[in-house]
Amino acid sequence: MIEKVAVKGNDVWIMIEPHAVLEPCDNQPREYFTASYHLLEPATSPGGILFVKSDKTPIRFESPVEALEYANEKLLGLI
Repeated sequence: MIEKVAVKGNDVWIMIEPHAVLEPCDNQPREYFTASYHLLEPATSPGGILFVKSDKTPIRFESPVEALEYANEKLLGLI
């Protein structure tokens, strides 16, 4: 899912991607989501900047809405 948002007058594209992860405690697959942002339209600029924790691992969100809200909040301080 790609969402185009305006941050301080700049267009930014937020990409939310699902990931299936096998939980070690119960061996059940679980779906998480990651978020990245693009300063150019993703179709013309592959890649993007992934939101990560301090240890450089991707932040995993439990829903696309949670990922989008986090990205919007963080982008206000980055852009």
